[in-house]
Amino acid sequence: MMTKLIREITYPILKSRPDFLIIGAQKAATTSLYNYLVQHPQIYPRKSFKEVRYFDRTEHYSKGYSWYLGNFPFKFETGNRLNCDASPNYLYYEDVPRLIQQDLGEVKMIAILREPVSRAYSAWQMFHSFANIDNDHLRRFYDPRNFDEAIAEEFDPNFDYRKYPFRYDYVGRGRYIDQLENYYKYFKKENLLILTTDQLNKDLGATLNYICEFLNIDYFPKDILLKLEEKIYNKGKYKEDKKSTDSETLEMLKEYFIPFNQKLYDLLGCRYNW
Repeated sequence: MMTKLIREITYPILKSRPDFLIIGAQKAATTSLYNYLVQHPQIYPRKSFKEVRYFDRTEHYSKGYSWYLGNFPFKFETGNRLNCDASPNYLYYEDVPRLIQQDLGEVKMIAILREPVSRAYSAWQMFHSFANIDNDHLRRFYDPRNFDEAIAEEFDPNFDYRKYPFRYDYVGRGRYIDQLENYYKYFKKENLLILTTDQLNKDLGATLNYICEFLNIDYFPKDILLKLEEKIYNKGKYKEDKKSTDSETLEMLKEYFIPFNQKLYDLLGCRYNW
């Protein structure tokens, strides 16, 4: 109790808080983006795992703001460098933007989006691969269904996600319009930088420097950019083999997302090749 009290008093004074967040989306290169950004000399390379997951997990949020700050370095360690919390589930959960605004105020956020059908398939592929993974925690989230079964269940009006250990929501996580509109209830558009995995893959250097402009820091040094362009972080471990997946399921999903994608384009004032 005394330790917690001391932490609650001292951490807001001594600890650095995050200067920007990477909020998602799941399976949209957030790990790669984080690993690229922490190579910048003006961004602090936090040694612990990138995902704090404070705002989307009740068991973490209930520990209080001082617990959250405990995941970040002391101010004397950070110096003038920026801190980042990269937790890709932040984009998805409805109550998260309100909590972020409540605790961090007008913080800057980056959302990187991926074409929703390929994102859904990639997410299923990951969870389906957890059957024999050498990690007890991750094995708990194994999804035994094939992709077609998973999608069919999600379109079933009587489906209850609580029958599974995790809210996979392969379809819902790709309705970015709903998620961003939820954020814009609490934040100005200037607070959010919206990117796509296509941008990151097509021109890494230009995309990273675009982020630098958003964060008000110097462009990446050219020597670092050259090294990053030669290195691919977190390349997918899951073979992209859709032969066992019903092509009708993929086509149905593409059709399903058309109106949601169009609303997203209208909101952002741009169009993606989705």
